[in-house]
Order: sequence, then structure tokens, then C-alpha cells
Amino acid sequence: MEARQSDIRNKIIASVLKKLGVIDQWGNGLKLIADELKEYPEIEFKWLEPGLHFQAQFIKKDYVQQQELQQEFQQ
Repeated sequence: MEARQSDIRNKIIASVLKKLGVIDQWGNGLKLIADELKEYPEIEFKWLEPGLHFQAQFIKKDYVQQQELQQEFQQ
């Protein structure tokens, strides 16, 4: 994934999404997401490829701090 190599995992779904115009070309989705998220510096984007599946994570950077503050106010 890091090398931006595009491997279609489900050719039927990929073909349908291409015909519907949901995707414009193979292999540029992660780059598009990363580029769009530059406008949101408070969100970290990570992707993992453990085994045969793929996981995308959108992490709010100050989430833990916000939770700690909220707990302090509730006490």
C-alpha cells in the first residue's frame, strides 16, 4: 500500500464502481484521502494491511485529552 501499488481484490465490485463513476482510476484512493485530509490537521489518517484485509483509521489527535478534560468536569 505504501508503494501505491494497486491490486484489485474484488474484480466484480471494482468494475461496478468504475462504471458508476464512483472511482476514476485504480490505485489513487489513498492519495486522494490523504490530500483531502491536509485541510484537517486535527485528524490523523492511518492504514493497515494485516493479512488479507485492509483497515483505514481516522484518528482525532486530541481525543484522549478531550476525554480526560470531560472526566475532570464530571467529577
